[in-house]
Order: sequence, then structure tokens, then C-alpha cells
Amino acid sequence: MTEFVELNLDEMANVTGGRLVTINTGTDQNAAIRNAPGNGDIIASLKNDTIVDTVGTPVYDSGTDRNWIRVKFKKKGKTRTGWVAASIVGLKRK
Repeated sequence: MTEFVELNLDEMANVTGGRLVTINTGTDQNAAIRNAPGNGDIIASLKNDTIVDTVGTPVYDSGTDRNWIRVKFKKKGKTRTGWVAASIVGLKRK
């Protein structure tokens, strides 16, 4: 029989249904995390090998001709969300 555990609100905030993936720009440059898919404002910069949690499914942006994925990450001890090019976390470019 499956045992279920009730999560408190803090624990629920960490549940996204996504998967953990690693930032990999293919260069020594950091990944730009944006406030919206495409050419949104840069809200953070993450180093290669940073682990992020995907949120939802990729979104295609015709302006940049690529897919974007929303990610959850920790920066300076705070959990934040933003958008990154899907190819940077190993998903299809478009």
C-alpha cells in the first residue's frame, strides 16, 4: 500500500512537477535568466553546472526562433524563477 505524506506550505512551494537539469552554455559564459521568454529583461546570470528545476513545458518565441523554459533556481539563498533558452538545459532549441 502506498503511504502518503501531507506537505506543509513551504514544502509545497518547492513542488513544480518539473525535472532537475544542469545549465550548460557550451562556453565559459554564464546563462542569462530572463523575466519572460525571448528578449525579456535579464534578472539573473547562472554559471555552467548550476542545477535548476524546470517549471511547465517549453514555450516557442518566434522573435528569437527558439524554445524557452521557465526554471526555478536559488540565488543568494532565495528561490527565484525565470526563463532560459531551452537548449541551455538540454531541451530542443525549437
